[in-house]
Amino acid sequence: MNEILIIARKELLSVVRERRFLFSTLVLPILLMPLLMFGPFLLLGSTARKTQEDVQKVAVVGIPPSLVEELRKARLDPIEQPDPVQAVAERQVEAALVYAQGRYTVYGRLSGGATQSALVVEKVRAVLQAYKERQVAERLQAQGIDPGLLEPFQIETRDASRPQERAAGLLAFLIPYFLVMFIQSGGMPVAVDATAGEKEKGTLEALLAAPVPLYQIVLGKGLAVLVMSLLSTLASLVGLLLGGGVVRARFAEPLAAFTRGDRPLELGGSLALEPLGYLAIALTALLFALLVIALMLSLGLYARSYKEAQSYISPLLLLMLLPILLLQFADFFRPQDWYFLLPLFNAVLALDAIVKGAATPVQLALTWASTLVHAGLAIWLAYRSFQREEVVFRN
Repeated sequence: MNEILIIARKELLSVVRERRFLFSTLVLPILLMPLLMFGPFLLLGSTARKTQEDVQKVAVVGIPPSLVEELRKARLDPIEQPDPVQAVAERQVEAALVYAQGRYTVYGRLSGGATQSALVVEKVRAVLQAYKERQVAERLQAQGIDPGLLEPFQIETRDASRPQERAAGLLAFLIPYFLVMFIQSGGMPVAVDATAGEKEKGTLEALLAAPVPLYQIVLGKGLAVLVMSLLSTLASLVGLLLGGGVVRARFAEPLAAFTRGDRPLELGGSLALEPLGYLAIALTALLFALLVIALMLSLGLYARSYKEAQSYISPLLLLMLLPILLLQFADFFRPQDWYFLLPLFNAVLALDAIVKGAATPVQLALTWASTLVHAGLAIWLAYRSFQREEVVFRN
């Protein structure tokens, strides 16, 4: 056991002496997580609020004077244009409203996601909707009909999700994503330096010739990678939770501008789990990290150089992110218990279920048992790689 710790200490010292590595691994995630998570929403919220407060130009054709006045009341500046579509395309105006043959058509630059023009289009549509409802009410009253007949009942939407899922908000997606990303990115420099890096420095042969059992060398290197992976992941989660709380408290108004349907959209959220829930997340992340670390050690040892090892390990992150992408469609299928036996995919599913408070004991048991088996096989593969001379001395 002492030899394992000595080897792990040696591997950690070889990377922690590099201050830039420590900053990018432990400090930068804490600083960047709030920015990555809330920055786009704050920017969009500020832009949306500014759009509502400012006056934007709107090209109009064939619009009745009464509607023109409504547009002006909504802080829009109607301008007659011979070619409104071209005016929108050339950014002379943010939107255009054309009336022809009983139909109002709204034009805007709607390609490319959230745009200033798209926000102005929504302002125009809101004015049209109010104008339409008022005209309908006036015509019904002229016929002696109560406008209330058009609305015989009220519609109310309420969230029936579990309390944990409502509280989590985007964390239900972000926690599995950041765990996967930082487990790999935090441990990769150590894994590469402990394998391909030692090949380049010529120290691997001396280490293998030392009177230390081979399995202790493998476990020592794996322990060093595990420590950095978990530290990097912990730093990212600290930034995500603590930094996110500060941002939500300080910028509550811009964030509150976002809604989903008729209720606020929880941005960031917070974990509302029992102590066993946090323990389940930690255990799932630990077992997942063991699997990833063993794979990185095998790939790093097979490489002939530091750069080649990076080219082998980098695609591993893409492979691990694939279940995250599929997780976005998890609501369209009911997870079966056997899904929790699939390597990599099972840990992501389990983390998502734990955060939402939907994980069952069977699903967790299957995830932990199968991940432990997969990690054991991966560690055995790494051990076998260290035994093969054609791999160790591949250069």
